[in-house]
Amino acid sequence: MWNDVRRKLAALLKVPSGPLVRANGRVWRLTAEGYLLFGPCGPDLDRWIADGRAEIIKNGPHRTVYRVPLTEGSVYVKHCRINGPRAWARELFRLPKAQLEFDNAEKLRILNIGTVFPLAWGKADQFWPGESFLITRDLAPARLLSAILNQPLPLERRQRLAGALGRFWAWLHDQGVIHPDPHPDNLLVDFEPGGEPRFYLLDIHALRFGLPLTWDQSRANLILLNRWFQLRAPATDRLRFWRNYCSARRTLEVPPANDDVEQATLASNRRFWLARTQRYSGTHRSIRKICQGSYRGLAVRELPDGFLQLFLTNPDGLFALPQTRILKQCLHSTVAEVEMSTPAGPRPVIVKRVAASSVWSGWKNLLRSSAVRRSWLLGHGLIERQLPTPRPLAMIHRYCGHLLPMEGYLVTEKVPAACGLPEAVQATRDRKRIRVWAERLARWVRRMHDRGVSHRDLKAPNILLQYATTDPANAVPVFIDLVGVRASSQAVPWLRRAKDLARLNASFLALPHITRTERLRFLLTYLRTGERELDWKKWWHAVSVATLAKVVKNRRANRQLG
Repeated sequence: MWNDVRRKLAALLKVPSGPLVRANGRVWRLTAEGYLLFGPCGPDLDRWIADGRAEIIKNGPHRTVYRVPLTEGSVYVKHCRINGPRAWARELFRLPKAQLEFDNAEKLRILNIGTVFPLAWGKADQFWPGESFLITRDLAPARLLSAILNQPLPLERRQRLAGALGRFWAWLHDQGVIHPDPHPDNLLVDFEPGGEPRFYLLDIHALRFGLPLTWDQSRANLILLNRWFQLRAPATDRLRFWRNYCSARRTLEVPPANDDVEQATLASNRRFWLARTQRYSGTHRSIRKICQGSYRGLAVRELPDGFLQLFLTNPDGLFALPQTRILKQCLHSTVAEVEMSTPAGPRPVIVKRVAASSVWSGWKNLLRSSAVRRSWLLGHGLIERQLPTPRPLAMIHRYCGHLLPMEGYLVTEKVPAACGLPEAVQATRDRKRIRVWAERLARWVRRMHDRGVSHRDLKAPNILLQYATTDPANAVPVFIDLVGVRASSQAVPWLRRAKDLARLNASFLALPHITRTERLRFLLTYLRTGERELDWKKWWHAVSVATLAKVVKNRRANRQLG
């Protein structure tokens, strides 16, 4: 914070360079190129918006980004807002965001680091903090790195991107530049005639400049950058980035192995996911509170109001509609497929009702998260972790006396083209297909455990196979019924993992074509997917003991193994 204060005081004492224009209640500071483009009256932003020339590219409560085509070429306008008391108070001690980006862009250009080309920045013509604007030149044909990586790429281009990004990041660190929010949405890429990528930094208001980075500073920034790529980029590309980064650093000798950065990245991601999951317990830009009569809860903002009104008025009535299909019904819960009306036509969703047997259930739901609330939070939590599960759409409870949460109702998306794992396995005797399913499921269960998630009811009926193509062998496992899911900032301990695997193993004991060989192959695939902690014999013994304990427990309770 003191750096921001010193920087603001220095800016107040410094004589600003470049033309100054006052127009329409705003003060604009222009570069020489900006003055030639906009003239002595400055940018006519209000007219651009009024005549529809300003196309919204990004929009949110804190900023809106416009693209404006002009005769001399397109420009981007970033409109930064003060969206709360905290942001207003913060801007008392620091420069406006637009000015920070403008100044940082000029510093980066001096250091020969690719970034936006600033034309002007402006703010409301007043002393107190308010909105600010940054205008930059369009850098076409450069594109967002995320857009490039989200499409199929030739192997050679992907390798060039990984290597060039490693060299670019090494140059940043050698120049003493730290980007505190490094991810592919904040990087533009342009390909030079020879095919070599050139990178440009975006969202640079919070950049930090100083001496060349130490290893601790470099490591911390590499972990932030690696959080996105660890989930989406192959290990070979991450290793290529690392080797190019190490060879390109000139001011620091980098440790030769990247295992430390990989492990620290996974730990950082787990802490990040846990914090992100808690955001779904209240309102934010994608979640809203809903309330009517004795029903209260949360819903995603895009849920149609018509369905939401029907859901809040009489949630039990959804189960009695003629087109409703009951999927499961027992003493404690009912699950049904319901048609939801949307502007694009009917859409099937899954509605689950969890009964409250007594007032004591309400007290328990008050003192700890109810089954419906856990399913809501962990459903979004698994999606944050890039794990396959249906997206929760709404969650409500009926409140007794406006205090005790009683019956709970959860609405989730229906997984398209899906079949239950037990039904799929029972319907085929193709060992090759079963082996492919088992290996894919083993890899997803290992990822789930490595990402800090334990599914304590990991039985076969709680897994669906989603057929992404017409070939059944390409089916992807989807985790459902998340009441027993727990998430942590630590990796799941190995004994807890063994119990999860034993619960899944027990589901197939009655199927003779699931042999010991197939079970061992599943376990070996699970162990090879991540870091190996114990040899397979100890894992096999632990899973076998936990499976036997589960069988004995169900036999005593006179319950079938699901």
